[in-house]
Amino acid sequence: MKNYETVFILNPVLSDDQAKDTVEKFVKLLKKAKADVINIEQWGLKRMAYPIQNKSTGFYNLLEFAASPETINVLETEFRRDESVMRFLTTVLDKHSILYNTRRRKGEFNKGKKTTTTKREEVKA
Repeated sequence: MKNYETVFILNPVLSDDQAKDTVEKFVKLLKKAKADVINIEQWGLKRMAYPIQNKSTGFYNLLEFAASPETINVLETEFRRDESVMRFLTTVLDKHSILYNTRRRKGEFNKGKKTTTTKREEVKA
């Protein structure tokens, strides 16, 4: 089994509950195919770089999982069938990406962030 990461964009006309139900449908599909779901992130409604299907926003979601290559074909077929999915991209994760994602989930990159003040803010203070 290899590790994969899928980012997909859902139609913005869906309600929050409908978007969560759609994500849960794909998670159930992965679990049914005996994939190990590692991480689920719902990034929320975001503005896209360019319009897709005449829409400028979409619900962004990330699934990180370990599965066999045959499972990817099943998952991507289901993405194509679902009309609420506007775009999707599945990538294979190498050992460095897996390590990075593990550290990101633990919040290591958020620690130690210091707010820097600009010269304008210093003059005001």
